[in-house]
Amino acid sequence: MKKISTLVGLTCLLSLFGIGLKAQKVQVASISEKKDLHNFYTIMKEAFPLAYNDPTAPRFIFFDNDRRFVFGVGGYVQVNGVYDFNGVESYDFFTTSTIAPKGHQPGSSYGITVNQSRLFFKLVGDTDVGRLVSYIEMEFQGPDNTPRLNQAFVQFKGFLIGKAWSTFCDMPAVPTTIDEEGPSSGIEVRQPQIRYTYQFNKNWQASLALEYAIPDYTNQTDNYTAKIRQRIPDIPLVAKYSFNNGGHLQAGAILRNIYYKDNLTDKDKIVTGWGTTLSGDIYFTKTTSFMFQGVYGKAIANYIQDISALGYDLIPNPDKSGRLKASSMWGFFGAIQQNWRPNLYSTVVYSYARMENIGSMARTNYKFAQYAAANLLWNFTEYGTTGIEYVFGRRNNFDKSYGNANRINMMVQYRF
Repeated sequence: MKKISTLVGLTCLLSLFGIGLKAQKVQVASISEKKDLHNFYTIMKEAFPLAYNDPTAPRFIFFDNDRRFVFGVGGYVQVNGVYDFNGVESYDFFTTSTIAPKGHQPGSSYGITVNQSRLFFKLVGDTDVGRLVSYIEMEFQGPDNTPRLNQAFVQFKGFLIGKAWSTFCDMPAVPTTIDEEGPSSGIEVRQPQIRYTYQFNKNWQASLALEYAIPDYTNQTDNYTAKIRQRIPDIPLVAKYSFNNGGHLQAGAILRNIYYKDNLTDKDKIVTGWGTTLSGDIYFTKTTSFMFQGVYGKAIANYIQDISALGYDLIPNPDKSGRLKASSMWGFFGAIQQNWRPNLYSTVVYSYARMENIGSMARTNYKFAQYAAANLLWNFTEYGTTGIEYVFGRRNNFDKSYGNANRINMMVQYRF
């Protein structure tokens, strides 16, 4: 009975790929960027990678006789060695907003982590009505290294439905860092969404999306306000121009409508937030590129790396009990990547993120932070990378207290 159940299950699975057991024979192949004889590597990279840490094409794939459907299982094992000179809580994320003030830091420590290791499943197929991409990715950042879903989406005819990098992001413009957090002002968030991308020509494209709203705001300490469920999705719109040499420029905007409860009047209130961004990746030469991003807005803390999770989307209004207001915030980063040799490269990064006001919140709260990093990475094989990195961070609070932190990251990654 168990054998029959297994056979039935396998038949159903293959049927989902359009592969009949009698009509088709599933084949397995090892693929490589250097020896892409059947274009499989290029096919499997469709829609990915966007960010440096996104897994690339898998090493082994499954395909049917007519090669209309290609299915791969891949990922990488990554081991990070970390030495901290001052207090940052996580060995995986050098988040400058978590730096403790001077005099309250825990001191030096070291750690080893494999939490950034990834696993993904990807299907690329030519259906009767067009090319389809289906993708699921997980990272082992949960408790006791349990899997955590990063992305899960279907892409078809310009539409993307599922959880993916926010449309407001420009991940190809984010510099290469061993530190998974990256620049403090970076816009790096994955969200459930429905997105449509229109390709005008080989250089111009635009994307519009409805994204699940995940506000993070601070209620008044006297319980005059309360958090409630949201009713309107975030609406990002971006336009991108791609240069013929592989670089690009992107401009974007986002509209947010955040709801909260005014407990004094027992009514739901809404605050409108918005943001703009300009980013890009510009090649000075074939071996030197400049990556940058600037962002400004109100109530967009959820999208900015260093400010997210601090409750800064909406803050208590000191002039009106029962009311919250949007605070202004902004940031920028710049980075230069130099390819010394085809398999040896390095990146230098500087980033700044800032809150303009915090209403009636305590002045011991975060005001701004600086982030700087420099690294050297070596691809010792097509599938393996190792490197070393120095990271510096400084956090300043509204009461003028501050704290510094320094870290050395060492990494070995092997992709499969």
